Amino acid sequence: MTTIKFGQGRDLLAQSAWRVYFETSQRIRQALEARLKEDAGLSVSDFNALLLLWEAPGRTLTMSALARKLVFSPSRLNYRIKVLEDAGLVVKSSCPSDGRAHNVALTEAGARAFIAAGGRHRSYVDEMFLDHVSDEELEVIHRVFSRVSRALPE
Repeated sequence: MTTIKFGQGRDLLAQSAWRVYFETSQRIRQALEARLKEDAGLSVSDFNALLLLWEAPGRTLTMSALARKLVFSPSRLNYRIKVLEDAGLVVKSSCPSDGRAHNVALTEAGARAFIAAGGRHRSYVDEMFLDHVSDEELEVIHRVFSRVSRALPE
């Protein structure tokens, strides 16, 4: 049997920091998921898809752009878009500039659902995260995760 040795100094701090980040981010995600589902009938991923479409020019993105931004596989995105389409929140259509691609556009009902869920979602994010972090800490978090994000593969 292999013995796991815990580090000292920076290694111990790194292990502790990673664990608290990982566990806390999972707990925040689960709590946000539960509240959004209960209040708006949306998953966090669905809310993020609506947010990305809300922010996009013409409230439309290609499936590939949406998959990349959501960090979804094409099959997972197809399933989620079908769910949102069946709910009347988005519409999927052929891309006029590329016959192989498909566009996803936010519908009026989707915009209303996003706006209705957005205020509640923001209050949950405030309660679970932002109320516990100073402006200086937010700047550090932004710098650190921007740097980490740039180092990750697409």
